Amino acid sequence: MMPNMPNTSTQDSASTQQDLSTSMLENAPSQYHHFVPQFLLKNFVDACVPSQHGSTTSKNRRARRGKRKTDPTVNRVDLSSETPEVIEIPVKRILGKTDMYRDTNKPSAEQQHVEMMFGDVESRTSRIIRNITKAFNEGDRGIWLTRGERNLLRKFLFLMKYRGPTFYGRYNHETASGYDANDRERMLEYMRKKGFERPIDVWFDNIKTIIELDMDDELDWISELPERMYPDDARWAISHCESMFMAICTPSKAQDEFILTDNCYHVFEGPNQCMVNPETGELQDGAWTNFHEFAPVSPKLMIVLRSFLLPSPEEDSLPGVKAEKDMLWSLVVERFHGSDVDSTLADLPIAKPDNNYTYRENDVLQFRDEVFSRQPHHKFFFNFFPIDTHHVNKIHCVFLDNASSCTSVIFQSKESFRQTLEWYLAGPGWVGKRIISLPGDGRRLFLQKLAAVLKQMGSNKEPVWEDIDLSKMRNDIQDQLSEKGLFELFPELLDHIPDGTEFMQLYNSLGGSKQTLAKDTKQVFLMMKLRIKIDVWSRGLDEALRERNRNLLMDAYTRLPSHRFWLYTKHWRDTILRGPGRSRMNENTQSQNANDKGPEDAIARGNKLNILMKVAVDNDIKLKKKPGHELSWKFTRDKSGAENFMAIRALAFKSRIEECGKILITVFQSPLAS
Repeated sequence: MMPNMPNTSTQDSASTQQDLSTSMLENAPSQYHHFVPQFLLKNFVDACVPSQHGSTTSKNRRARRGKRKTDPTVNRVDLSSETPEVIEIPVKRILGKTDMYRDTNKPSAEQQHVEMMFGDVESRTSRIIRNITKAFNEGDRGIWLTRGERNLLRKFLFLMKYRGPTFYGRYNHETASGYDANDRERMLEYMRKKGFERPIDVWFDNIKTIIELDMDDELDWISELPERMYPDDARWAISHCESMFMAICTPSKAQDEFILTDNCYHVFEGPNQCMVNPETGELQDGAWTNFHEFAPVSPKLMIVLRSFLLPSPEEDSLPGVKAEKDMLWSLVVERFHGSDVDSTLADLPIAKPDNNYTYRENDVLQFRDEVFSRQPHHKFFFNFFPIDTHHVNKIHCVFLDNASSCTSVIFQSKESFRQTLEWYLAGPGWVGKRIISLPGDGRRLFLQKLAAVLKQMGSNKEPVWEDIDLSKMRNDIQDQLSEKGLFELFPELLDHIPDGTEFMQLYNSLGGSKQTLAKDTKQVFLMMKLRIKIDVWSRGLDEALRERNRNLLMDAYTRLPSHRFWLYTKHWRDTILRGPGRSRMNENTQSQNANDKGPEDAIARGNKLNILMKVAVDNDIKLKKKPGHELSWKFTRDKSGAENFMAIRALAFKSRIEECGKILITVFQSPLAS
């Protein structure tokens, strides 16, 4: 299973991590290692800004002739000090760390082998990036890349994620005991199996394996990679390269520009159940799904990776594709985040690249070759998609929401960056602008630094952010967790559930406990999703077959532990009586909550019979759909009489009652019982 993505908003920059022991350096010269290559940083150099060492006199110009050209500089918001400021800094001394990739287990002459490998892949990738920027600067609408070029670029983008300060902080430990990520047990087992003594040795080996990887056209590398490196990270690399497509964006307005932060190649847009511990105020990782990832190329070009899970008009019209994607969405997204989740960049106007091996006929994609296979001569055309200020700002919002641990924000134009800061700080309360009311909160300090920089840049906009009252959050946490099933993420919060409530008394009487509630809540959610999907997937089939499938599924459900089935009946009734968006199905339907009392509670107190609970809930649903309808044994020969007859038949002649051996219990809480 893939480990959870480290929470970029809580991981400190590389500067705060403990350096490797200096006693192991064997007097070898140190090097400054960039985790963002210089060829990318140079794209952010402001050509309009003269060198700060420049001179206007002919004498000085002549004196400097023949000397080395002044090092290029970029504009940097320095967040590393208590007093932030905008400075110019040489490209060669920014977004890196001394000896970051130094392998001190090697002999002195070989300790820079990882950095040398990075240099080789950067050299090859920089040629592709130069071609992209050249095509854009010449006004082309896009660029053709070969399959090999695309694969190299995809590999490079994963390395940009994997080589950065977040993963350095995860792996930079002298002993195995220092590794504390959420995959700790699997990592320690892998280290024992492979003979690694330090977590950072695993990181170096993984980097080497990925750089040397041949992404062959037959895709054999997908099965081979988990055998050659730490399997969890191998699956992460595979997912990054194969479950997202690549597009290139550019701002449509001349004044808009992209920025760059320490960790922008690692952050993602998508739902993230990173929660606040209500006792300590600390952030804890939960489930996450990455819909979009980003790679700034220049102030005018941004590579965006979009998940295949999101809708795609050019593919969703193909037979079977949308149904398959709906199923994956249910399993990957709804299972963890609920049915109302969406991407904040769902409307970003990008699409998959065109290629030279397919064509469209009658809105159906066709292969040019009768037998398709991936070939080296295949090419992909990447458009330069123009995006408006709204979308540029949304991407920047993702960057800044996750930048509280960063030391730098790089930009080209001061005017464009000032507008970005004004939009972010003075606008609505984005996720990153919700801060905990605790002293020393890192997010608060970060926002205060940005506010100081904005003022230095001459803006009179007043920053706003939202303070979260931790004490109020503690009072509300039980309802939030019970609805979202997050007790499994925070087991210690189970202690805050009171035992004396009627809900817990009934649940306990059915064999449940606080310890089973977390699993039951999660399983009930999956049960409901499967019940709904059975109907969706069988749409268009014979109705008798569909009903048989429903009954088979319900037979399986009724054999589950009673405490779980009891929870299921409550949530199922709530789902039926409410439409999409948790609104009532019609104006007459009675409002219902999954925790409300129901007829199943009477059975739960008695014989604990799952089948009877199902019958009772089915009857209750029918009655509550028409709360004003009075049942009577007197029938009339009109529409009302027909409806009355059908309702009584549905209630009184339900199948399977006789199987329970409890015929005396026929209908619960209905007028027929009186």
